[in-house]
Amino acid sequence: MNSSRIRNPGPLRAHAIVLLLTAGVMPAVGWAQQSLEDQALEQQGLTRVTGGWDVTLGAGLAEAPEYPGANTDHARLAPLFSLDYDDRLFAGPLGVGVAAIRWDGFRAGPVLGFERGRSQSDDSRLAGLGDISASVTAGLFAGYARGALGIYATARQAVTSTGNGLSGLLQLDVRHSFVTARTFIAAGPDLEFGNDGFQRTWFGISAAQSASSGLPIYTPSAGIDRIGFHARLTYRASPHWLLRAFARISALTGTAAQSPIVERRAQVVMGAGVAYHF
Repeated sequence: MNSSRIRNPGPLRAHAIVLLLTAGVMPAVGWAQQSLEDQALEQQGLTRVTGGWDVTLGAGLAEAPEYPGANTDHARLAPLFSLDYDDRLFAGPLGVGVAAIRWDGFRAGPVLGFERGRSQSDDSRLAGLGDISASVTAGLFAGYARGALGIYATARQAVTSTGNGLSGLLQLDVRHSFVTARTFIAAGPDLEFGNDGFQRTWFGISAAQSASSGLPIYTPSAGIDRIGFHARLTYRASPHWLLRAFARISALTGTAAQSPIVERRAQVVMGAGVAYHF
C-alpha cells in the first residue's frame, strides 16, 4: 500500500436487491470507474426479511488507485450500510431509489445518488488540471437474476455539475454457495462506459489545462473505458454478522487509456469489510 490516507468514499452498492455499483461502487467513489469495489461489499446470500425493513450496518477498508490510471494507491474507508423497505424502496451510500418494475427476477427503476469530484492535489500527475466538482446524479438501474446467474446495468447523469457527464456499468455475476451454505462467492466480467462529457472531464486535457499543467491537449471520445473481472466472497459468521472480501482486476481501454494522465492502465482493487444485518 503506497499511501495510508483514508478518504471519504463515494456511493457504494450495498444491497443485492437493488441490482446495482457503484457506483459507484464500485465508486462509485464518485464515478463509475470506482463503483465495482464498492459493489463488492454487497450482501450475498442473506436471508431477507419478509416485508418491512431490511437493514445492514458495517464498514470496510479498501486499497484502490489514487485515481483511475494512477500509478499509486491509497487506503480508504468504505462505510457499508443499506436500508430496504418491502423489496421496493432503498437507501444507502449509493443513493435513494425505487424498484418500480419487479417481474420474475427482473428489477428496474430510478435512482438518485451523489458522486464526489476529484482534486488536483490527489496526485502530482493532476497538478494544473483543476478540480472536478462533486455532483448529485440521477439515473436508472436494471437487473435480472435467475438461479446462479445475474446481469446488472446502471446509467447515471450528473445533474448539479452536468459537465461531469453520463456514465454506466454492465456486469455479469455467477454465484455459488458452499461450506454448509455459509460462504457465498460471486464473480464475473464487467465493463464501464461514458459519454463525451464524462470522458473529457475525467480523462481529457483542455487547452487551458495543457497550458497550466504542461500536459498535451487531449480530447477523448465516448465509449467503453474499462473492462474488468471482479470476485466477491461473503462469509455468514452468524445469522447477523457477515464478513466480506473482494477484489477486482481491470484495464483502462479505448480513448481513456490513451489519456496523458494515465500512468498505469492495469488497475487492482482489493479489500474487506464486516457488517451486521437485521
